[in-house]
Amino acid sequence: SKCIIQSQCFCIVTVEGTSTTSQIAFTIFLLKGALCQQWSLWTPQSIVAVGGSCLMVPCRFQIPAEFDATLNNCTPHGLWKKHSEWGNIVFHSAQTDAKNIIKGVMLGTLLNKNCTTIFNSFSAGYDDTYIFRLECAGTNHLKYNFLPGVNINHTDTPPRPQLISMGNIMEGEWARLSCSAPAPCPTLPPSLTWTSRLGGSVESRLQEGIDGLMTMTSILTFTASLRHHGLMVKCAACYTLQPGGTTKTTQGNLTLNVLYAPKNTVVLSNPTGPVPEGRAVTLTCQSDANPPVESYTWYKDISGKETWKANGQTLVLLVSKADSGLYLCEAHNQNGSQRSKAMPLEFESDQFFKMAPYIICGVMVLLYVLTITVEVYKYKSLSRRLKQIELSLSGKADNTYTNLRIASTSSDYDELQMTRAVPGKSNSHENPNGIGRGSERAAP
Repeated sequence: SKCIIQSQCFCIVTVEGTSTTSQIAFTIFLLKGALCQQWSLWTPQSIVAVGGSCLMVPCRFQIPAEFDATLNNCTPHGLWKKHSEWGNIVFHSAQTDAKNIIKGVMLGTLLNKNCTTIFNSFSAGYDDTYIFRLECAGTNHLKYNFLPGVNINHTDTPPRPQLISMGNIMEGEWARLSCSAPAPCPTLPPSLTWTSRLGGSVESRLQEGIDGLMTMTSILTFTASLRHHGLMVKCAACYTLQPGGTTKTTQGNLTLNVLYAPKNTVVLSNPTGPVPEGRAVTLTCQSDANPPVESYTWYKDISGKETWKANGQTLVLLVSKADSGLYLCEAHNQNGSQRSKAMPLEFESDQFFKMAPYIICGVMVLLYVLTITVEVYKYKSLSRRLKQIELSLSGKADNTYTNLRIASTSSDYDELQMTRAVPGKSNSHENPNGIGRGSERAAP
């Protein structure tokens, strides 16, 4: 906003800060104007109009004290000129819409020094600076142009809603999100719609800003949880251009940042497993937290009693027998802390003695298996040799029988063929036993 003063009297109006600040600032403005009683105007420095929709221009003024009586005893008129004090009159409060270039109505009461005006429509081609002029009908004593005026610009695309978090979003606590969209036409304010998986409740209301412009605001209240962290929430603003007419929609986004205490805190060891004496081992503490972990604390569990060991995310040990035992870490941030589970740190020698019974059993089982394997191999080898000997002996016996049979038959047969007597002839080969002779003598 701006305070337009047509004299040397000083006036201050601020538009920054809370609503309380705006009220104080506006009170200062009225007080300064009353004390100075000079020509001054309070209006937004610039306004954005949505094409096809109406536009409200907040406006208040002050005049010197000597003109108060004149204002109260006349019929005041409000005019808006385009571009400069010498520009064309585009709106006159005493004229009908048919005669005004920009149709509208004077909402404010000029006798109360309120010149707030609503233009029914503000289209392309009308972007410019507009000067407010006050006239008192029937007299020339009260006619004044308040410079430098207000800049009005046109847009076919409504501005995106603004999404903000009303305070920090803490896990497990109630959180509030605000979605705000300008309402340049208070008679047809935009409707706001949330798109999210947050649940909760929604409350919407039309608010006047510190610059006099109207804003549609929707408040979403919900219970924050860890699953909401990083979730994108959307809010859409739907503008109705004219009653029963078309609509234009824009959308704003907000990624939630949920604050929570450390979670999933664990201890990692490098190297892992039993560590030889004299070797360095690094223990690292890891944790998920928002905001990130601010500090780490290490503890050693000695006979069930946790004793402070060191600070920092990593713990480096040059391992000795005294270092064996259980270690755990604790992660801290502004929202709380969490301890990890205890992780054992063991010596390689200690591990050997613990594993000795298992190793001995394993060796004995291995020896037993080897012994059985050797005996089975020897048995199978001996069986194969015996079978070969048996087969060899069986083959020789069959060959001997065959040879003997053939030799006997052949010899006897040949001998019998050779000793057969031929009739009528004397046989020179006689039976040595005299069987042949006896046969011959016995013949008649």
